[in-house]
Amino acid sequence: MPHVTRVNYPALGLLLFFAGYLTLATQIPNDPWSLPGDFSASAFPYLCGGLGFIAASLMLFNQGIRPAALDPQKPFELPKFNDPILTMLVILVIYITLIDVLGFVLASILFLIIGARKTGPIAWQLLLPFAVGVPLLLWGLLDLMNIYLSPGRLLMAWSNTP
Repeated sequence: MPHVTRVNYPALGLLLFFAGYLTLATQIPNDPWSLPGDFSASAFPYLCGGLGFIAASLMLFNQGIRPAALDPQKPFELPKFNDPILTMLVILVIYITLIDVLGFVLASILFLIIGARKTGPIAWQLLLPFAVGVPLLLWGLLDLMNIYLSPGRLLMAWSNTP
């Protein structure tokens, strides 16, 4: 049986994305008024970019270690679409656009619920406390640090109506 290695294009795309993200994170200027220590304006982008780069590298090299099975498709058979990475990227783009409209907390709750349900069956008893609690906890921590998160245009318009 010949050894066949296929390229995992979504993992390669994510690897290139995070490499570009890390490159752009080096251009973030340090705030001269920030507190002394390791935490600055570029600490979180470095952490997220580094974790994403490592995860994408593992996805890419895991596919290269395991040889793909030889299963030629029939000439006129269309492949079934079931790519969880592309699905999560679409959900992430929708989440980013909804943050401005719904606000951080509501958009994050919807993102966690839809993303978790799309990746696999998770019991609602576990999902709902996690999906509601994590965004509220993060919002509370950011509020304690005096970091303002907009409640969203929809909630602001609703609260301004007489």
